[in-house]
Amino acid sequence: METGINSFFINISLIFLFMSLTFYVMRTVLPIQPTSPLFVRFWFGVSNGLTAILLTINSIELGDARIDLRLIPIALSATFAGPFGAIVTLGLIFIGRTTLHGMSAPFVDSLLLLFVFFLFSLVMTRLPIRRGRGYAIYIGLGALFVLIQVSGSVNETVFINVFVPYFLMLSFGAWLCYWAAKKLETHLWMFLLHTHRATIDELTGLPNRYRTLEQMNDLEMSGKPWTLLVIDVDHFKQLNDTYGHLAGDAALRHIGQTLERSCPPSGFVGRYGGEEFLLVIEGSEGMAKVAENIVQMVQRTPFEFQGEIIPMTISIGAAIAGHEPSMVVFERADAALYEAKRNGRDQVKFA
Repeated sequence: METGINSFFINISLIFLFMSLTFYVMRTVLPIQPTSPLFVRFWFGVSNGLTAILLTINSIELGDARIDLRLIPIALSATFAGPFGAIVTLGLIFIGRTTLHGMSAPFVDSLLLLFVFFLFSLVMTRLPIRRGRGYAIYIGLGALFVLIQVSGSVNETVFINVFVPYFLMLSFGAWLCYWAAKKLETHLWMFLLHTHRATIDELTGLPNRYRTLEQMNDLEMSGKPWTLLVIDVDHFKQLNDTYGHLAGDAALRHIGQTLERSCPPSGFVGRYGGEEFLLVIEGSEGMAKVAENIVQMVQRTPFEFQGEIIPMTISIGAAIAGHEPSMVVFERADAALYEAKRNGRDQVKFA
């Protein structure tokens, strides 16, 4: 019995390992659900199929019998990824069992059970059932199929010594794995949410100061040539005083979107704060033309607020990075920006 308990926890650890890796790799597409993109459901099904094969290989010995917990990854796949995820998992189990054991009679019975399980998942997706309850139904259905399969074919002693422990292990293991899956999904989702909030400016949707300075630092550390443009919206205080702060916010969003469209493929644009933006570009050739094009693009892109067209211009201070810290480059570009402001705005000045 001790060997069986040890094997049980090894099996649960295998499920948890694959589940953790899967959720981490797919963290940018969470939550995983039956309406997720096809590739998400496919790879989730593949992960659970591989897990089920490993559980079959590392089956649990109870006396002279061997049991496995492959119903758990099947139920996870059907619950999270719907019928498509389930059929991918079942397909991998079919390939794995055929490769390992061939077309034996127990295998044919197992294949029939899995086919019925898939059909049941099609029905389940059309019912308004909460995910946790649906998962419990999948586990219960799988346990019922096993019970029907062994009824009348094993004696009472075998049933008590083998299948009663199996049902207990399946129930406890299924609850443990679903609880862990929910916690993992919630944790990764909240981590991404907080990461997004920590690095994205809420008003413009652009990377914020922290993320933009980090990009500058990355380019500095790479040793590649790079250029910094410090961009300031002209007469922004006057716009705020004349039209109100709602107009000011809309103007910043408008400028941010215009800068995104004008940003070269090798560039990275972010909001530094207030009405100031930074554009970090890998490379140093042709940057005067790039900066002039950005100034002209803002001139030509109309900003409309409550039916009125409001002229918008920007001033740019630019600096091409040498062998110096990124903040020194920033100070040079910022000084060039103030020179552009003093010279009448709506222009570019290089440090």
